[in-house]
Amino acid sequence: MLNYIWAGLIIISVVFALYKDGEDLYDNSYRNGETLSVQIQGIPPGYADLQDPGPISVSVKISPADYISFFDPAKDMDRVTRGIKSANVWDEAKEFFAKPLPAKLVTTSRGRELQLAVPETLPTPFNVIYESTKDDNDLLPAYLNEWTPDPDTPNLATASIKFADVSFVSVKKVSSIMFVKANAAVMFGIGLMGVIALWMGLMKIAEDAGLIAIFVKLVRPILGPLFPQIPKDHPALGLIAVNLAANMLALGNAATPLGIKAMESLQELNKEKDTATNSMVMLLAMNTASIQLLPPVTLIAVLGLAAADLFLPIFLVTLVSLGVAITAAKLLGRMKMFKKTDPMRPNNPNAEKGGAA
Repeated sequence: MLNYIWAGLIIISVVFALYKDGEDLYDNSYRNGETLSVQIQGIPPGYADLQDPGPISVSVKISPADYISFFDPAKDMDRVTRGIKSANVWDEAKEFFAKPLPAKLVTTSRGRELQLAVPETLPTPFNVIYESTKDDNDLLPAYLNEWTPDPDTPNLATASIKFADVSFVSVKKVSSIMFVKANAAVMFGIGLMGVIALWMGLMKIAEDAGLIAIFVKLVRPILGPLFPQIPKDHPALGLIAVNLAANMLALGNAATPLGIKAMESLQELNKEKDTATNSMVMLLAMNTASIQLLPPVTLIAVLGLAAADLFLPIFLVTLVSLGVAITAAKLLGRMKMFKKTDPMRPNNPNAEKGGAA
């Protein structure tokens, strides 16, 4: 079922991304194929006549009025200001374009090209154009259509530039995030294999050495009433106790293999292998709302020693949440509708061979 939920969320994300990209293409939000008027300072005399000139450093001045006019906010201001928290687009463009942008004028197979070095913070939708078309050196390429030297100012020219076409931005973002998260999930699983192997091995050694049996006798008075379906002296109680202790001590991934081992032990008692028993439900509820005797590792990493100041609030909140979880599991387990599906109920017609009596 969970796979279907994830698949549905992915499909919904792709559909919404396609809708937004279709809207951008219809409105031509990024002005594909259109030219922007700029001023270029630093073009040497006679540059236009050179067949294969080398790269030269120039500066590019973009007028805020030309920028605003280029993206036509008067026609659809919401489209241009999408993603901007500030209401005053003019002030933002004026501040950003107050200084010329450094650039290099190069000759490529596509003709003369400006490679703009832009700051980290860009106005919308200039930031989307930059992120979608920047080169390996984090420079924004802009094709130089034509330029007219200023007769009164040396090395100054008025030019028109055109950025590379931008399309399907949202779909590309969704696809990128999916691949990144899929890769992260695989790497997390590989890293967890070592932890699981270590703790599973230790639990097997403890079980063979009889330590689990001793631990069961110690925790039976406490855990017995919470897990009445587990037979006396069964090793599942010891595994449950170790798992809960790992959660209480905020051992993170160490608790995961212990919980898996405890669930495997409970599954051996299960009379109906495709349905969770009350003991499984109780263990899951207690894991979800486990008491934290120590601040979680993530909190310590973020706050350092200051995390210790949160010990009492964390303890009280997790104590209440554990109480609620245990109460809910017990009450729901006694409801008639859930009793009918309890695998451990007497005379279960669906009981499988190999389940505990």
